[in-house]
Amino acid sequence: MNCNAKQTVVIFSGLPYSGKTLIIQKLLERFPGQPIYVDGLFRNMVPEEDVCLDRWLEEGRRLVDGMIENISHTDASFIYVEVGIMQMKHRKRLMDWIRDGNYHLLPILLRCDSRHSVQKRQTAREEQIKIRPDNLKIAIGLDELYGPISEAFDEIMEWEKYHIIDTDKPI
Repeated sequence: MNCNAKQTVVIFSGLPYSGKTLIIQKLLERFPGQPIYVDGLFRNMVPEEDVCLDRWLEEGRRLVDGMIENISHTDASFIYVEVGIMQMKHRKRLMDWIRDGNYHLLPILLRCDSRHSVQKRQTAREEQIKIRPDNLKIAIGLDELYGPISEAFDEIMEWEKYHIIDTDKPI
């Protein structure tokens, strides 16, 4: 049984290559906890040949269900949830569930507005995946990122109370 009143759930939103996975890894070194990655959940529910943006957006409700299940079954003090570009209605459902469950909630939006930095991260990701496939990481091209993926991202609204971090600058 988890003791959620003492647990902190940190939600990371942001476009691909904004640094979500890296920051979660760094936090885990300093504040051990349970990571939950939306891409991992997605890849576990969808056959590889169906992995695409449209299918990802269709699965928003099921992805939130998976996050809720994972959160509710951990007793870790810190739970790091990478939600990527999840649509606002699904972010709201997840955040409402976390708040109603008496968890501490810390929503963070990672932004990297430097196309050069994003391109460097994208190239590094492609190289990593060539060496070692990883279902937590999906390599996408910059045309897709700056086209349909950016368009699909529902902007963070003020009422969501996200902390915004520019990952092009040292944190």
